[in-house]
Amino acid sequence: MTNPINNDSSAPGYLSIDPWGFFKTLLTIIVVLHIFSAFAVWARVSGAPWYINDFAEYFNVGIEQNIPTLYSVLTWTTAAAITGLIAHFEVSEKARFMGRWRALSFIFLFLALDEGTTFHEHIGSLTEEYLTPMGWLAPTGYLYFIWVLPYGALVVLLAGLYAPFLDALPSRTKWGLILSATVFLAGAMGIEMVSASVYEQQTVRHSALYAVLYSIEEFMEMLGVALLNFFMLDYLKVRVPALSLSWRQ
Repeated sequence: MTNPINNDSSAPGYLSIDPWGFFKTLLTIIVVLHIFSAFAVWARVSGAPWYINDFAEYFNVGIEQNIPTLYSVLTWTTAAAITGLIAHFEVSEKARFMGRWRALSFIFLFLALDEGTTFHEHIGSLTEEYLTPMGWLAPTGYLYFIWVLPYGALVVLLAGLYAPFLDALPSRTKWGLILSATVFLAGAMGIEMVSASVYEQQTVRHSALYAVLYSIEEFMEMLGVALLNFFMLDYLKVRVPALSLSWRQ
């Protein structure tokens, strides 16, 4: 009888990658989270008992540091890990843009940290603190959540720096990354600016319109990151078709 377990410590283990299956799993989680979030919004506006409202808030996508936040942190961290793995193989073959891959992995890791710590809101407070007294800009209207200003500048800078990198990628990967970035930024900055204007004008803590807007925003953000993970895994699978893992003493 053949032993199915290989006791040779030098034998590699093989990692099966199914990008499409992984994407479908993420998409299912996103939909479920937003269904629970819709229930949380209903509980708030309908005046449900406090214990139902408090429990439902753990799933509200418009609130930080809850289950949807944990999901976003994990998916950004996964994107960073996949990109770091790609960077490893690019470095081993001394590819042209190996440094860009490494930097991209750290960027995704920073975005995971930002999701978990709301760092962008602190940046917004600092931006308001320094710009408003100088008479340059007041946080109002579409810029009520003023963090979009410095982050928008960083997006433009990174787009310029990574344009040659994108052009060197296979067409499927290039357009996939452009699609994922477009979907994410349309939610994270586009819908965010619209919801900022609504939030500034509302007389209640969270209006129904504001809840609809932040739900759309978060859905687009999560979908953009799910697409990013899909296209990164897809590139890794093509780049290293016989990917294996080995553990050695």
